Amino acid sequence: MECLGLFVLNALFNTFLGEELLFRGFLLPRMAGVFGKGDWVMNALLFGLYHLHQPWGIISDVIAGIVFAFPSRRFRSAWFGIVAHSGQSVYLALLILALVLK
Repeated sequence: MECLGLFVLNALFNTFLGEELLFRGFLLPRMAGVFGKGDWVMNALLFGLYHLHQPWGIISDVIAGIVFAFPSRRFRSAWFGIVAHSGQSVYLALLILALVLK
């Protein structure tokens, strides 16, 4: 059960408070002044480069960044990115819970 608790704590601080509030809540609104209408694409590229420590996943992280950034820009709310990104964490938490309870 400790494994599940650590994962949930990590997901909360990394996904919600870390990546999404940084990239979609703080950086994305400020990038519009520099990149104009392409700010969400640049935000996705930056999100991919942020995951440089996992080179095998950079392309998928850029694609995920597009999925998270476009609705956040379109509706001017970081909540769309937070919900989409947190869905991944909820799915993994349920998998870990299934393994722990097995």
